[in-house]
Amino acid sequence: MEITLKREALSSTLQNINAVVDKSSTKPILSNFVIRTTEGEESMVEFSSTDYELSLVEKLTAQIAEPGSICVNAKKVFDIVKELQGEDVHIRSTEQLWIHITCGSSELRLPSVEVGLYPQTILEELPQSVTISVDDLKHCIDMTLFAAITNESRRNLMGVCLCSTAGEQTRWLSTDGHRLAEIVKAVDKINIGQGQEVIIPRKALTEVRRAADLFGETVRITFDSRVMQFSGGKISFKTRLIEGKFPNCDPIIPKDNTLNVIVKRENFINSLRIVSSISTEKLRPVKLLISQGVLKLESEKADYGEVVDEIEAGYDGEAFQIGFNSKYLLDVLAVIESDEIKLECKNSMSPTIIKSTADDSFLSVIMPLRVEW
Repeated sequence: MEITLKREALSSTLQNINAVVDKSSTKPILSNFVIRTTEGEESMVEFSSTDYELSLVEKLTAQIAEPGSICVNAKKVFDIVKELQGEDVHIRSTEQLWIHITCGSSELRLPSVEVGLYPQTILEELPQSVTISVDDLKHCIDMTLFAAITNESRRNLMGVCLCSTAGEQTRWLSTDGHRLAEIVKAVDKINIGQGQEVIIPRKALTEVRRAADLFGETVRITFDSRVMQFSGGKISFKTRLIEGKFPNCDPIIPKDNTLNVIVKRENFINSLRIVSSISTEKLRPVKLLISQGVLKLESEKADYGEVVDEIEAGYDGEAFQIGFNSKYLLDVLAVIESDEIKLECKNSMSPTIIKSTADDSFLSVIMPLRVEW
């Protein structure tokens, strides 16, 4: 194989490739990636990488002097290419499995491995599909992924559940057992079977979100019960779906919370950061004391001090108090974009709903903490 590519485009693609590549040393072959020229598409080469769970395929424009394919270490090539100074990168392979890379005054030679040893990513025609704008996809990921569990204790919660709702809208839902995030989003096209739901892994959504702008204006999501593909522009991701059943979260979402508190989002964030800063506990508990027109925040009293702060609140009911993990509050406030947020409470021990005052499509539910001080 002999090709020439633009250095900036190559560096960007290699950054995407490296995000997918398996970093563990248990499967050495997965530390590599493949470049191959494509049949029927002049001046296009295909880059692909996989860790068996998530795969990436991206196409780049290139000058092709000799078609073929190579398999080479992803980190080494990326580290080299990002330091090169020339405009064009020339890549040539030999029959002895050596890769020659030339750019400007720089020349180097790297060993490669046989392409046949590397697992090939095959994009499939899958029966179920959703076509969604890139902006809406990014929004749905941002509004839900923060609430997914991050450890292996409950694998079926290590991602975001996608299903359809009445009116041909998509529902994105995540939970870690202590909090929940849900957004309902209309899409351009939808073909999801009745009652069908899939759990998309955290890593896949993280990488799709990071590279989302490369899809163009819309993304086509196709899937079956095993795998899901995100395709648009010259890039595609393919991921295995998480096996298992996502819990029914509908009973967790309160329907009778009558204590409504409206506060300025930025004021609430600043106050939470101040009050939680003194805590050394993992949960960083904070107590909210809510009365007419005022939201008072307190940290746990300890030997090294305490913090109290107050902000204005839109509330005219009876005074009550409730405790939370301050990180959970800050996480949801970070993704809401409106100036004001609404807390819907029932009592100090019942789940609280947090919403944007400007967008009814999103809600988050947080379980309260028992605060004894």
